[in-house]
Amino acid sequence: MIKQNFLLPMFIAAFIFIGADAGFAQKQADHPAPDVDGEIWMKSSDLEKKAFLYGAGSALVLEYHLRQKHGQDASRLVKGWVDGLKDMSWSDLSNHVDDYYRQNPDKMQRNVFDVIWHEVIAKNQKN
Repeated sequence: MIKQNFLLPMFIAAFIFIGADAGFAQKQADHPAPDVDGEIWMKSSDLEKKAFLYGAGSALVLEYHLRQKHGQDASRLVKGWVDGLKDMSWSDLSNHVDDYYRQNPDKMQRNVFDVIWHEVIAKNQKN
């Protein structure tokens, strides 16, 4: 009787953990945080696009100011983002990215940051 009282809770616990683990494995995506490429970008709403840019921009500007405060040079990406986009609104930047993907439908796999760097920031720095 003591064995049965011990085995039943162990069996139930094992069943719950195995079931939970199997369910978790089925729900887990192949890549939980995919890179934002043209396909994801163009399917996103205007608000989502601006939120993405604002979030990325906030992180990069924070990095820029922290490095500046500690007398360090910002990375090329951070400096390029801050200096290259300082006169551009989130709407303008979003429109540039939209235009790129519309004009280059064969390059939808290209990462949004790559587009921003090469098609917006680098071109602004040349001007």
